[in-house]
Amino acid sequence: MICLHRLVMLLPMFRRPLFFTLLFLAATSSLHAFEASDEAGVFQQQLAQLASKCKELNLPEQQAITQQWLVTVRDDQRVVYPFQNIDHYKPAANASQLKKFWYESFMTLRRNEAERLFQQAIKIVESQPAEAYRILHRVLHENHRHVQARKILNYSDSSVFLLQPKPVLAKETHPFTHWKKGAYYRISTTHFDIYTDSQPAAGVKIARQIEKLYSAWQQIFVEFWCDTNILAERFKGSNRPLYQRKRHQIILFSSAEDYQAFFMRRKGTKVASVGFYSDQYKYAFLYVSEPPKVGTWLHEVTHQLFYELGPQSRDIASDQNIWALEGVAMYMESLRDYQHFMTVGGFESFRLQFARYRNLVNRFYLPLEQLASLGRHELTTHQEIQRLYSQSTGLAHFFMDSNRGQYRSAFFQLLNKIYTNTDTPGTLRQLSGQSFEQLDESYSQFLKVTDKQLSDIRPGTELTALCLAHGSITDKGLAHLKGQASINWIDLTHCNISDASTATLASMTDLNQISLEGSRVTDAIMPSLANLPDLAELDLSQTGITDAGVLHLQGHTDLTVLWLTGTKVTNESARVLSTLANLQILDLSNTQMTESTIQQVFDSLPKLDQ
Repeated sequence: MICLHRLVMLLPMFRRPLFFTLLFLAATSSLHAFEASDEAGVFQQQLAQLASKCKELNLPEQQAITQQWLVTVRDDQRVVYPFQNIDHYKPAANASQLKKFWYESFMTLRRNEAERLFQQAIKIVESQPAEAYRILHRVLHENHRHVQARKILNYSDSSVFLLQPKPVLAKETHPFTHWKKGAYYRISTTHFDIYTDSQPAAGVKIARQIEKLYSAWQQIFVEFWCDTNILAERFKGSNRPLYQRKRHQIILFSSAEDYQAFFMRRKGTKVASVGFYSDQYKYAFLYVSEPPKVGTWLHEVTHQLFYELGPQSRDIASDQNIWALEGVAMYMESLRDYQHFMTVGGFESFRLQFARYRNLVNRFYLPLEQLASLGRHELTTHQEIQRLYSQSTGLAHFFMDSNRGQYRSAFFQLLNKIYTNTDTPGTLRQLSGQSFEQLDESYSQFLKVTDKQLSDIRPGTELTALCLAHGSITDKGLAHLKGQASINWIDLTHCNISDASTATLASMTDLNQISLEGSRVTDAIMPSLANLPDLAELDLSQTGITDAGVLHLQGHTDLTVLWLTGTKVTNESARVLSTLANLQILDLSNTQMTESTIQQVFDSLPKLDQ
C-alpha cells in the first residue's frame, strides 16, 4: 500500500490532480483485500472504508452518501429499487478533483457489486426466478448502465418512466365521462393514462406516485404477474415478453363534489368511498384533494394492477377471502420513498397502528376462520366494517412479513386462487400448513413491538401515529423516537417505560393523543405533558399519578379526554378537574375520590358525556 504520510511529505513534488489521484488510490487500494468467501459482506466493508477516508479528507457530504448507501435489510419490511436513469450523486463539472475521485471510487465499488449480484441472479434463476428478478433491480440500483440486466428487464432510457409526464389538452370528448375536448387533460406515463378536468399539476403528482407503486408492486408480486419460465429464457438471450403490457386508465376528478356529482348522474346515488377501482369498466376513479389522498391512490391502483395484470379469470365470485384483497391493497399503502430505494410494510406503517390498537387494546378480533368465510357483501355491510378493515390490514402485513416471510408464499397462492375463482374458506389453512387457531395466535404475537424494532427505524422516516401497546418497550427503546415531532398519537399502554422517557415525549411537539396506561410514569412527567401545545387526549390509567401531578393540568382548555382510572387521585383534585372546561370524557373510577365529589366534578363540566 502507498504510504499516506510519505505522499503528504512529497506534496510539493506533485501537481494537485495527480496528488489527489494517488491519495484516493492509497485510500482504496485495500478495499479489495477481502476473502472471496464473504462476498456479501465485502461491499459493506468497502463502503465503510471509503466513508472513513472521506471523513479524513473532510468530505462530509460524500461521507454521508457513502455511509447511507447500503440499504439495511429488515425482517418486517420489503425493500424495492425503482429503476433510475441518472445518478444523483455525480459531482458537478466544476466540483473539486477530490470529490470527482471520490465519485469514481464510489462507482467502482458499486459496479463491482452490480456484477457480483448479476452473477448471483444467474445462479438462482432456474430455482428461484422471482428472487432473480428482484436481484436484477438491485443490479441496476448499483449500476444503472448494466447492459445485460437492462436487456432482461427490457429497460431503456426511453422506455422507463422518467417522472416527467407531460399533460396534453384532450382533442376529443372522453368516451366515459363525456368531458368535452379542450376541457380536460391526458397525462400519459409508461404504464398509465390519467384523464383529469383539474389542473394538470394534480395529474402529474398522481402519475409520479403510481409509477413508483407500479415498480414496487411488480418487484414484490413477481410470482403473481410474471411468467417465470420466460424470465429464465430471457437470461439466456430470449426476447419473449415477460407479460402482456397494458395501459391502465385513471379518471381524476377535480374535487370530491365533482366525483360525487358524476356518480349521482350515472347511478342516481352517491358512492360511499373516496375513490374506487371498477373491474367492470377498467377505470380507477379518484379525485383531487388537499392534502392529497395518496393512500387512496395507492390502494385503488393496487386493486387495478392485481386485476388487470394477474391471472385471466374474471368476475371474482366474492364468496370468501375478500379480506385478503382489501388487506393487500392497504398493505401497499405503506409504500415509502427514500429516493434511491423504497420500502413497503414495517411495524411503523400507518394503517398497521390501528390494527395493533384494535387487537391489543380494544381486544377486537374476528377469528380468521370466520373472516375468511365473509364475501364482499358480508364484509362491506358488516356492522364492524372499519375494525375488520383494520384487521385485514394487520393480517396482510402478517402474511407478507412475519418471521422473515414464512407465510408469504401461501399468501401469494391465496391471492392467485381468489383471482382465478379456485379458493375456498379453508384455502389459507391448507396452503400455510397451520390451523386457523395457530395463525390467530401467531398474528397476535406479530403485532407486539420491541426495542430492537424501534432502533431499526430508517433515517428520514417521519411518523404521525404509533401504537406500541403491550410491546416489549423500555425507556432505552423509546429514546429512538426522540425528535419525531410529527407524531400526533402514541399509545404506550402497558409498556415498561418511566419518567426517564419525559424528554422523548416532550420532543414530540405535535402530540394530540397519548396513552400511558399501565406504565411506570409518575407525577414527574406531568409538567412536560401539560406543556404539549396540542394535547387533547391523555390516558394515565393505572399509573402512579397523584393530585400533585393533576395540578399541572389546571386550566388546560384543549383537553377533551382524560383517563385517571385506578390512580391515587383524591378529592383534592376536584378543583383542578373542574377547570378543564372542554372535557368530553373523564374517567375517575377506582380512584380515591368519593362518589359525591366525582358527581360534583361531572356537574361542573358542561361538555362532559355522562
